[in-house]
Amino acid sequence: MKKVSIVMLVFVMALSQACTEKVSKKEIVKETISEKKESAKITESDVIFENLDQALSPFEDLTEFALAKNDKGIQKSLSKIDNTAKNNVFTDHLKPESIMVLNEKIAALKKYFKKRDYAKTALTSTEIFNYNVSNFKDASKIENQIKIEHLDYLGFKILALIDQKKIDWKNIEHTTKNVEQVWKSLSTEVKDSNLKASFNLLFDGIHLSVKEKNKKMAAIFANMVLDLVDVLENTF
Repeated sequence: MKKVSIVMLVFVMALSQACTEKVSKKEIVKETISEKKESAKITESDVIFENLDQALSPFEDLTEFALAKNDKGIQKSLSKIDNTAKNNVFTDHLKPESIMVLNEKIAALKKYFKKRDYAKTALTSTEIFNYNVSNFKDASKIENQIKIEHLDYLGFKILALIDQKKIDWKNIEHTTKNVEQVWKSLSTEVKDSNLKASFNLLFDGIHLSVKEKNKKMAAIFANMVLDLVDVLENTF
C-alpha cells in the first residue's frame, strides 16, 4: 500500500504541474483558431482532421453514454453512426477492405445495446473506435494525431473492461503494453517534460493497478489518461 501511495503522490504532483499549463495552451489554440477564421484558409490537414473526427466521434460519444448507461445518449449516437454511414464517411475515409468488418462490428454493437448489455456495448464501441483509427486512409499524413487517438482508446478500453462482470486483467495489461509502445514513439515529439513525466507515471500506475487487480485505481488512471490526452493534443 505504501508503494501505491507514493506512486499516486508523485503522479498527482507531476500531473498538477502539467495541468497548470492547460489553460494557457487552450488560449493559444483559441488564438490559432481565430487567426485561421480571419484568414479563411482551410489547409489539407484541417480537412483530414475533420474526416478523422467524423469517423471516430460517434463511437467515442457512444462509449461514454454506455458507461453511464444513458439510453437516450446511446440512441442518439447510433443514429449519428447510421447517418455517418449513409453520408459515405466510412467508405470515403477508411480503407476499403475494412468496411465489411466494420459493418459487422456495428451490427454487434446494436445487438448488445438492444439487450441492454451496457458493458459489452461500451467495449464494442471503443474497439470500433480503435479499429477506425487503425484503418484511417490518411493516417500517414497525421501520424501524431493517430498515436494520440490510440492513447484515447487506452483510457476508454480500461474503463470498458473494468465495467465487465469479470474483469479481464490480462487484456488490460496487453492493451496497455501495446499502447505504451505507441506513447514511447510519440513522446520523442513532446517537448513538455512535465507532460512526458505524467504519462510515464500513468503507465506505471496502470501496470501497478493490474498487478494488484485494483479496479478503483485502474479507473482513476484511465480517466487521467483521457484528461491528459486533451492536454497533449494542444501541444501539436
